[in-house]
Amino acid sequence: MDGKPAAILEFDLPSEAATRRLGAALARLVASGDLVLLRGDLGAGKTALARALVQSHLGQHGLSDDVPSPSFTLVQTYESSALLVTHVDGSWAARLEGLTI
Repeated sequence: MDGKPAAILEFDLPSEAATRRLGAALARLVASGDLVLLRGDLGAGKTALARALVQSHLGQHGLSDDVPSPSFTLVQTYESSALLVTHVDGSWAARLEGLTI
């Protein structure tokens, strides 16, 4: 831990445009070592927010990339000169519960 206090923030985002604006704002704030966790039902906009954050961050560094949902790949990574962003679908753990291999 780096001594920064943890914060739990809740947002009511009434539109995809509002979600994109929040993602762009977060992109200006996140730094190496930060952890952003998103929680919500299927279709709540978690991937839309992550996509906006990643695309905005990459754009700040002259980069661009497609940002798909990690639902099937489980993990997507994006890198700029300032930051490595790892986008993980955490719901996979719940889907694996009780699975016999």
